[in-house]
Amino acid sequence: MNITKAIVSQFTKHKGKKTDKRLWLNVISNFIGKIVVSLILLGLAYVILYPLIYCISQAIRLPSDMYDPRVIYIPRHFTLQNLKDAWDFLDYPRILLNTVNVSLWPTILQLCTCALAGYGFARFKFKGKGIMFGLVILTLIVPPQTISVTTYTTFRYFDPFFISSGLNLVGLLPENYIDITDTLWSFILPALFASGLKSGLFIFIYRQFFRGIPKELEEAAYIDGCGSFGTFLKIIVPNAVPAFITVFLLSLVWYYNDYFTVPLFLPLTEVLSSSLNDMFTNMTTVGGLYAGVDVLLVYPIWRAGIILYILPLLIIFLVTQRKFTESIARSGIVG
Repeated sequence: MNITKAIVSQFTKHKGKKTDKRLWLNVISNFIGKIVVSLILLGLAYVILYPLIYCISQAIRLPSDMYDPRVIYIPRHFTLQNLKDAWDFLDYPRILLNTVNVSLWPTILQLCTCALAGYGFARFKFKGKGIMFGLVILTLIVPPQTISVTTYTTFRYFDPFFISSGLNLVGLLPENYIDITDTLWSFILPALFASGLKSGLFIFIYRQFFRGIPKELEEAAYIDGCGSFGTFLKIIVPNAVPAFITVFLLSLVWYYNDYFTVPLFLPLTEVLSSSLNDMFTNMTTVGGLYAGVDVLLVYPIWRAGIILYILPLLIIFLVTQRKFTESIARSGIVG
């Protein structure tokens, strides 16, 4: 019925005009194009949302439904006990607080330092600018695992400008280095110098966004007596809120989901990424809470843990999605 109305509405707009074959073909081709686009979007939505929907379905069903072949998406017996069990098993409030502490501070620092670097590449001219920006982009290709040993050694025997060695010589330090592993400084220092996780991408996003801001706004600020830094704070930052929100979201997600760097530099700190990664094994191995139990009965609790894991990020994205999509479009990184 809706399809018929859509076709009829296309022709009512041309009432009183001669409807020749060309008009028919144009209307039909437009209508078919809309159907094809709608089907593609529905297919993409299904591919993206299917894992989440299936995970939610398993998280809110009784374990007995796992043996029922008739239950696929809609559980026959609803329960929230799985969420409670996962909450207790993960010690969710404490580990979530640890995760936020590890993720938030490097994200805030990276938000500021990458913005300054991106503004420099977007507005200032200096020797070696092209080469330096090429090196920034090159960091997107190099995975952090390839430099993990070097980075760990640097932080394990941290001695910037031989300051620690000098303090050791005068007896103020017992060693000629400082061990900053297993401390938050191993994440704060890279973020402070715009070299944290995916910092190259964030500098690129800022650069593209700042280049889209009219230079006349900055020139007016210079005429009024603002310096470069004052112009950045008073003109650029208020007009680049979508870019800041996008970088904040992406950086927070990467630090939140990181299960390689955090266990490497903070081995004694429990975070959600590593705890969830080991959750199923810890529940079912010898000595675990569900040792000897059929794994199908443990799956709903594990799925509930996944829901608890992604819930904070999902809430943040739903609140900021409009600014996020606006920045992605204006920075030119779509597709």
